[in-house]
Order: sequence, then structure tokens, then C-alpha cells
Amino acid sequence: MALQVNVPLAGGITHSNGYVRVVDARVCKKDNTDDWFLMVDVAAYKNASERGQAAPELLHAPAMDKFKFAYAPNDETDSNIVALAYTKLKTESVFSGASNV
Repeated sequence: MALQVNVPLAGGITHSNGYVRVVDARVCKKDNTDDWFLMVDVAAYKNASERGQAAPELLHAPAMDKFKFAYAPNDETDSNIVALAYTKLKTESVFSGASNV
């Protein structure tokens, strides 16, 4: 699972049709609170072929590397936290127009 989207790079440049994957999704709760949150880390590559390399080169895309979302324990779709992470990412403006690949 991944997203194809235009990737904003440092310096105001955009890489068209980049390949973005969730590399980590974790549910956290601060001590002494009832609030849960979902932390999502993503990696951006120039395309799927680059991602398939033994040592793929990452695109430096600070606008889309880490995200934090509100979370409730019943949010998971079929207990798949990664699928939920992709769903939540697509609500962010930086992922506007993203398609599943």
C-alpha cells in the first residue's frame, strides 16, 4: 500500500507523482490523560521503482514526514492501524489529490 502524490520538497520545488509510504504508525497515550493519538511517519520516493531498490533514495519532504492525529480505540478499520494511517493522511491538504497505488 502506498500513495501517489505530488511531493513538496524543501526550497519550494514539487516532485510530481511521488511514491509515499507509511513507514511507522503507532498509537500513543500520554500519562495521566484519557486522550489517545495516532503518530504516523512517512517516507517519500521519486517513484515505486526507486522504493524497490536495495538502498532507495528518499526525497527530502519535511512537509510530509510526520503527522499526529486524534485517535479513539474504536477507530481502526478491521484492526489495521496502517490502513487507518493512510485514510487519515488523505485528509491532510498536502495529500490533496493522492491516489492509492
